[in-house]
Amino acid sequence: MLDLEKAKAQGTYREFKDTASFEKSIRFGSKNLLNLASNDYLGIATSRTLRDEFLETIKIKDVFFGSGASRLVYNSSDAFYELENWFEKRLNKKALIFNSGYSANLGVISAMADPKTLFVADKLIHASMIDALQLSKANFKRFAHNDMEALSRILEKEHSAYETIIVLTESVFSMDGDIADLKTMVSLKKQYENVKLYVDEAHSFFALNELGIVHSQNLDNEIDFILITLSKALGGSGAVFLCNQEMREILINSARSLIFSTAIPSVDVAWTSFILSKDFSDRRKNLQECVDFLGLSKTQICPFIVGENEDTLALAKDLTDAGFFVPAIRPPTVPVHTSRLRISLRGDITAEELKPLKEILDAYSKAHLQS
Repeated sequence: MLDLEKAKAQGTYREFKDTASFEKSIRFGSKNLLNLASNDYLGIATSRTLRDEFLETIKIKDVFFGSGASRLVYNSSDAFYELENWFEKRLNKKALIFNSGYSANLGVISAMADPKTLFVADKLIHASMIDALQLSKANFKRFAHNDMEALSRILEKEHSAYETIIVLTESVFSMDGDIADLKTMVSLKKQYENVKLYVDEAHSFFALNELGIVHSQNLDNEIDFILITLSKALGGSGAVFLCNQEMREILINSARSLIFSTAIPSVDVAWTSFILSKDFSDRRKNLQECVDFLGLSKTQICPFIVGENEDTLALAKDLTDAGFFVPAIRPPTVPVHTSRLRISLRGDITAEELKPLKEILDAYSKAHLQS
């Protein structure tokens, strides 16, 4: 059990914040700040305009704010099949909706785990993947982040000892904002008949690339399993797992987080289909311009490494005072001595709005280089 006093002493204690978000702003206490803390990368989740238009469209549809059952009992609406079909037509795989990215990774990896399977995971994969590996008592090994030579060595050593090897990675990593070397992974996979690739596109789908990085790199047919969350750039709820028909049937019959969870409401599924019908290219253009202007990352996730907890919290407060809401990310979410600001850029803001933030970060960097 967590020692609360120790957590407070180490600067890792957490508590809920008095906040409420709307459009690109967030109310924090008595202040309205530019929200650079969310995964709402295109500014869809809290758009009043989109919300109001959607509510008008669903008045004539049979979608509701509850589902009433697990999908294994019944489907509450055709909206589920409609959304799954949308993904299947564009990404050339069978689709299966889960309640969240966390529950999808937990259910899928646990269902895949058996004594004849080895998982080989990037050290910076999401907690949901790690929890799934540990809770299912899966065989797994981890390789240094984005180290393709380390991955190659593991595959060479282990490929003959297991019936199946599944490599786990994210396409865009949630804390560092860097991109996986998917093309090299595909090249390594092709050297062995029993190696498969599982890519979590939670932070890439619909953001800088409409259909994600796997699709933008023409790797749809090379990646075996793809996880897409609907709660980040798409601004909704749930997740979609993409695989072949056989695996879809296996998951329907064995993924416990799917079988034993009441399905997400059909209104949430309909919202995602509504968003997917819209053109957000202008917001993606804005987002790319913000990424280029800030210059901290190649993606919308921009880490600013500070180091120690107290210093990171102090810098976050300075940004709050300047009108920006940016979270201080501390251990155990990130390794000790790598506490950071995780700046999440958005497609509904402009580079001009980021100028004061960049000035503060540049001054901080300059001061600490000189000290």
